[in-house]
Amino acid sequence: MENSLPKRSSFLERLTFLLLFSVLLVYILVVAKHILYPIVLALLFSYFIFPLVNFLETKAKFPRVLAILSSFVLFGIILFGVGHLFITQIKHFSGDMPHLKEQVKLNIAHLQSFINSKYVISPEDQNSWLRQKVIGILETSNINLSKIVLSATGTIEALIFIPIFSFFMLNYRERGKNFILMLVKIRHGELTESLLQQISKVTIKYVSGVAIVMGILAFSHAIAFSIIGLQYAVVIAVITASISIIPYFGTLASAVIPLFFAGVTQGNPYVMLALVIYFWIIVFIDHNILTPIIVGGNVALNPLITIIGIIVAANIWQIPGMIVIVPILAVIKIICDNVEKLKPWGYLLGTEKRSSTLKRIRQIIDERKKRTIV
Repeated sequence: MENSLPKRSSFLERLTFLLLFSVLLVYILVVAKHILYPIVLALLFSYFIFPLVNFLETKAKFPRVLAILSSFVLFGIILFGVGHLFITQIKHFSGDMPHLKEQVKLNIAHLQSFINSKYVISPEDQNSWLRQKVIGILETSNINLSKIVLSATGTIEALIFIPIFSFFMLNYRERGKNFILMLVKIRHGELTESLLQQISKVTIKYVSGVAIVMGILAFSHAIAFSIIGLQYAVVIAVITASISIIPYFGTLASAVIPLFFAGVTQGNPYVMLALVIYFWIIVFIDHNILTPIIVGGNVALNPLITIIGIIVAANIWQIPGMIVIVPILAVIKIICDNVEKLKPWGYLLGTEKRSSTLKRIRQIIDERKKRTIV
């Protein structure tokens, strides 16, 4: 009995320390978010552009600074090309705005007429109800335009530092690695070296894989939206594909944009039905074929832990938090898997690596071929 008291006391002390540490960590992440999330995003961007920098530096024999700047310029040209196409579509959209407004009014009138015929609610009562709801939402949400503008300005200012941070991270990357190795000294040097290699490999594959998946989705969306007959297909496709960067929720949530746009501007039920069918197919392809093959099974995280992490990160850092949380969890899992005392946590964070749907189909075909041969 006497021996159990110190153990219980020790457990409570560790639990209290863990809770205090968690509260302090969340507080720091919230207060310093405009400083911290640009650094994390810059680190991810550095991993994304590193293969090109490394190629120019090792194969083309560029000086390091020139290799980094050339990579940035190439990335900027691609971004400028996509932006130019996007802006051109936006100009067409702005020019057709009067026509779209009339179409929206007509669609709302049709909807009100349908509601009146089915539920005997007059358009005047519908408008009154809608005005009350809108006023209630505005009052309860306590929207302050000046605060929104200041917040948006602070976010833009923070994002400007991303290329600056990335440049110095890439230029002085050996110093960062050597700094970590110097901290752990000789005793844990080999383990730390292995951890850094694993983290770099997984992060590069994850970031580049997500970028490739987004590009494929943008191309696929643009073609599908054009065939379906959705107006401004390219603009809607780029916006929709950009949202897919958010794990799990992104591809499914992005369907709201084209569906809403088609509903208020075109009002064609067949267009909306075609969009629903298309997104049902593309979500299946993305989750079972594209992401497993391109991103790979390198980030084998527990879906439940990942979803909880996304929700928590969204409350702390909003959209940037939802973007960076998966590689952060992957890094934590790698560390836990390689440190003996933390292996239970690594087991909790992880899941069994499953082969993609395409690989499973190939395995089934191969097995049937073997049976027919026998």
